[in-house]
Amino acid sequence: MRMASRGDDVASTITLRVRVEQHQPDLPRFVVVPDSAVASWKLEGTTVIEGTAGGFDLGRRSLKRWDADRWFLDLPGKWCRDADVSTGDEVEFTLRIAPSRLPRELERLIAGSMAASTAWEALTLSQQRMLREHILAAKRSETRERRARRGLRLDGNSQ
Repeated sequence: MRMASRGDDVASTITLRVRVEQHQPDLPRFVVVPDSAVASWKLEGTTVIEGTAGGFDLGRRSLKRWDADRWFLDLPGKWCRDADVSTGDEVEFTLRIAPSRLPRELERLIAGSMAASTAWEALTLSQQRMLREHILAAKRSETRERRARRGLRLDGNSQ
């Protein structure tokens, strides 16, 4: 495995070459990221990252803690097919922490409604991250707005 870190701040980019793994065919492929590769990021838990692998955009993905020495990143089947990546392949990954900005629709909702602001503040950091990513995954503003309202339980429905 080859690692190179650019910069010492949280916004630094890391490059590493790792083997694509898969425990069983019905589970997603994944890569293991050594803690030493992301140590400069000072991660405390699941973190949203962006980057490329083998030159293909990863989009926004969750880097999750495996144990004290390792993190892992799921690689969905569709992404693997599009990138022509198979189990056992060694692939170069370039990763950076994704911006944690709120979607405009969620930001407006929180700013304009005490109920929305209270609901947002009641969520744990993990719940806030998951809701933010769920909203950001929508392509249309109307869908992001609907997801924000549902996620904060402002429309009478739960997720």
